[in-house]
Amino acid sequence: MLRALRRWVPIPPLWKSAPLTLGERAAVETGHYQTNLSLAPYLGLISIVVLALMMLVDFERYQHHVYGLNLLGSIYLVSLAGNLLFFLSIPPALALWAPQFTAKRKETLLQLHLHCVIIAFLLMAVCALITRGIFLRLAILLVLVNLFYITPWKTRAWINGLAIVIVPCLAAWLPPEMLHIPVKAKFLWGDMVTLIGFCSVGGMAINHQRANGYLAQYREQLSLERLREELRGAGQLQQSLLPLPWPATEAFSIHGVMRPALDIGGDFYDHFKLHDGSVSLIVADVCGKGVAAGLYSMAAKSALRATALPDVATTAIAAAGALMTEVNESLHGGNPQLLFVTAVYAHYQPTTGQLEFVNAGHVQPLLIAANGAARWLAAPRGRALGARGQQSYAAAPLALQPGDTLLMVTDGITEAMNAAFEEFGLARTLAAFDGPPCYGPVACIDRLLAAVDAFTGGTPQSDDITCIALSHRPAA
Repeated sequence: MLRALRRWVPIPPLWKSAPLTLGERAAVETGHYQTNLSLAPYLGLISIVVLALMMLVDFERYQHHVYGLNLLGSIYLVSLAGNLLFFLSIPPALALWAPQFTAKRKETLLQLHLHCVIIAFLLMAVCALITRGIFLRLAILLVLVNLFYITPWKTRAWINGLAIVIVPCLAAWLPPEMLHIPVKAKFLWGDMVTLIGFCSVGGMAINHQRANGYLAQYREQLSLERLREELRGAGQLQQSLLPLPWPATEAFSIHGVMRPALDIGGDFYDHFKLHDGSVSLIVADVCGKGVAAGLYSMAAKSALRATALPDVATTAIAAAGALMTEVNESLHGGNPQLLFVTAVYAHYQPTTGQLEFVNAGHVQPLLIAANGAARWLAAPRGRALGARGQQSYAAAPLALQPGDTLLMVTDGITEAMNAAFEEFGLARTLAAFDGPPCYGPVACIDRLLAAVDAFTGGTPQSDDITCIALSHRPAA
């Protein structure tokens, strides 16, 4: 009959669930435990009021001398023992609020509280079934076990089953004189069974929904962990795609550093040698951070290399301004998200020290002379790459002297903030090179990053930090 009914009425199988993995099962058990742990102190406070009402009833029974060795007196004594056990459940529940207890101690207190409560209400409920308190204490038991505490379904099943069997049997078969209740109370067993049924279904539904919630949280956490692992792998891959350190020569030395604010950064730097012996350098900052900025930075890096490196060795090398114009057109086309890149591109001749650079909406380069004096280099600032098509860029010339270092940074340096939300700024960037001169690109970058770290004082990094430095004839 049940099969025929299920063909027409879609009855959800609440007693069934898909097999859980060990991790999912542990997550559900942990969720139930945390819920009980947070709920127990509040129920301890409520239990004080409930216990006071019960003790008033017990005191009234004591005044009427109902406690004794007869059948009814023994039942009342068992009920009193249940009240005392219920009293013992309150201190462990309230003690869970104490901050000095360890997690292991709180687990012990919670288990003590739960065992005392369930055993106490079982005793009181059985006694209530054969005394005048037929509804009050059994109702408290059912609500507590089914709705308040997230007990396993098997525990609720035998408690509810015991109540369903005992209530109608006692109400229908035992004589009213023995029960000391009116005859009409025998017909109230249907209401009791209804109460039990509502509590059982309600408790099962709450347990089912909370278990689903714990499973959803656990699975979401697993998904986030997998995503974080993928992002960490992508960040490591992005770092590996940055150019390897250039072997130092007598003519020049190059060094670069990138510190992403997130797993994947939007900054990048690059340096490569052209067929005539000259060297190209670039530092760039894509708007935003994260995966989208990281992917666009790789597209910008590829576009710049493809434009700067001629197909054949006999092709003339494009001037810096014309090269940036071509890169801008390449990035602007097919850019529906309107991403853009600020950058400084430098073209350097190692033999003569002549250098020209183009600024596309970026922080101006910094020149650190051989004697340690530092200054910002002035150059026309064009629009950021990819922001708008048909843009022209002007190059600024620079003659490097032996020992000079060209330092190009992103705004992650100048806009680094401390705990008071103060920016590092342009002035502090220059002041980082006060004092003894620093020689070579590694020393210059290390000094600047040390000054930034001292200023921020451990404040979480808000933007990517990228530097690239070139020293002309550092050994001279």
